[in-house]
Amino acid sequence: MKLRDTLLGLVVLALVAGGVWWARTRSLAGDGDTGDAAPVRRVIDPATEAAMPDVTLADGSVDLGDVRLVLSVSPRPVLAFTKNTYRVRAESGTGPVALEGGHVSFEMSMPMGDHRYTLVPGADRWQEAEAVLPLCKSGKRRWFATVEGTVDGKPRTARFRLDLTPPAEAPAPPPAHAP
Repeated sequence: MKLRDTLLGLVVLALVAGGVWWARTRSLAGDGDTGDAAPVRRVIDPATEAAMPDVTLADGSVDLGDVRLVLSVSPRPVLAFTKNTYRVRAESGTGPVALEGGHVSFEMSMPMGDHRYTLVPGADRWQEAEAVLPLCKSGKRRWFATVEGTVDGKPRTARFRLDLTPPAEAPAPPPAHAP
């Protein structure tokens, strides 16, 4: 009886281990084309990262030829665990143009959950989304923002980088003056 129970336990253990291995390799190899696989994390080399506009302290833009995508963040510094507003505008030589189906997504070099937001119309032909981004427990602060949408029927994509400030490091508001 003990031998049969031991063999049965080993078979069950092997099946569970095989299932875990299969699930982990499937999610790591997912290409984003199937709904059941995890999205692929892009590996960003240092040269590509350095070339991305940094929107931590100032607006950034990416020139895509006939269209330029601008990303603005407020308030600054960009605080972790705080609602920040991300504003996007598509521009051509004649001024702002419509960015249809626009959204902004955020990722780090390690998985931090799904951070994808639809852009909604704002003032002065800007589109905006509010997002709260967490800090990674590893201490990394660098996030990458991807702006996507369609301009004149052509898909457009631009990537930006930003560094979060922990709430404890945020500058204190100026003191209120008594009348």
